[in-house]
Amino acid sequence: MISSAAFRRFAFAFGTTFGFLYVIAVARDLELFTVFPSLGIVLAGTQHTNSVTDPAMGFLAPAMYWYGWAATAALGAFTFGVVAALLPGRWTRYFWPGLVWLFPALSMIACVYLTLPWFRL
Repeated sequence: MISSAAFRRFAFAFGTTFGFLYVIAVARDLELFTVFPSLGIVLAGTQHTNSVTDPAMGFLAPAMYWYGWAATAALGAFTFGVVAALLPGRWTRYFWPGLVWLFPALSMIACVYLTLPWFRL
């Protein structure tokens, strides 16, 4: 069983890095996997429709990247969280607790900016 201080360090590191890594995953198109829900297919890595089948198939079988982006960010944030939980408490006490809300807020703004081209009419 881990102590509550170690869990707090894990949660702090996970919460601050998830949003940051999610923005990187969206900006760089990094997915652990790509889901084609209409076909029931999950493929490893970033798979654009025209790289799997012919370009006309993109209309019939759209890919969902969100799951892959979230998994990529969660895996990276989990790694940061475990490292932070293993660090001694005296090394982490100087981090500003406001980062827990500041990083996700800035990440949401960045995600809105990155997805604007999809919603232009």
